[in-house]
Amino acid sequence: METNNAIRLAQRVERVGMIGLGLMGSAIAGQVLKQGFELFVLGHRSREALEALVSQGAKEVSSAAELARNVDAVIICVTGTPQVRDVVFRENGLLAGAHEGMIVVDSTTADPEFADEAARAFAAKGAAFLDAPVNRTPKEAREGRLNVLVGGDADALELLRPVMAAYAETVHHLGAHGSGYRAKLIHNFIAQANGAILAEAFGTAAKAKLDLHEFAAVCRLSGAHSKTFDRIIPYLLEGDDSGQQFAIRNAAKDMRSYAQLASAQSSTAIIAEAVRQIYVLATNLGHGDEYVPHMFDVVAQLNGMAPSRAGNGDSR
Repeated sequence: METNNAIRLAQRVERVGMIGLGLMGSAIAGQVLKQGFELFVLGHRSREALEALVSQGAKEVSSAAELARNVDAVIICVTGTPQVRDVVFRENGLLAGAHEGMIVVDSTTADPEFADEAARAFAAKGAAFLDAPVNRTPKEAREGRLNVLVGGDADALELLRPVMAAYAETVHHLGAHGSGYRAKLIHNFIAQANGAILAEAFGTAAKAKLDLHEFAAVCRLSGAHSKTFDRIIPYLLEGDDSGQQFAIRNAAKDMRSYAQLASAQSSTAIIAEAVRQIYVLATNLGHGDEYVPHMFDVVAQLNGMAPSRAGNGDSR
């Protein structure tokens, strides 16, 4: 479903609202504020990020409805479909304050079916909805270098491009509503499967007593190399997990959503199910709140080895 032609979009977006001030959301909000947009923010549990933004000129509001009434566009960046659904449909949620010409941009990795539901609800208020999840990590978000994957109305996207340029290096229009969500889930399957493969492969390399630094150097010269490799191998070799600040339980959630997407398309998900199971197992073993690079620790645990980041294959 595309935005109804009767929707009259704002001529220009000057006031932006932000809901979801975690690692990604607060970084996105900071970039939007830095580029001169008037920013309105809604608090949740931790106030540290919110207070930092307010000290830089952002305005705090007390509800999602109040935020919607004060802005031309709203960016949502929360954990998943249940959270974004709550933000939109709860009492005093975004829908309650939606107005003609407003654009809602959801950066959450959510279920594709939600896009049409949200688009219809906002269209009834004269507002537009874009599903626009982002790729890359909080580090790139702080640098304004994310990649945005967009589904929805092209005119609404064009109006939002100056805002997205504040936090994104590239913007990709994938098609109608739900296309951004779908593309994000497929992308995450590729990245998270790569992470699981690397953890398992290097677990075998450690048990085989290979020098892990040298083995990593070999991989960097060949088809085993990838962006995921560069983000998570530093944890194995130096104990630095900052390259992939994404929780293992969220990886399990994304893999479940990808499997559902594949099923809806009558596409195979044989590998995806195996990958999902390893992330579910890691979560059940107590690693759910750790970042994805800690999958090396999970594999070490399964292999009966203590976590090793010495780079020499020792099982210390």
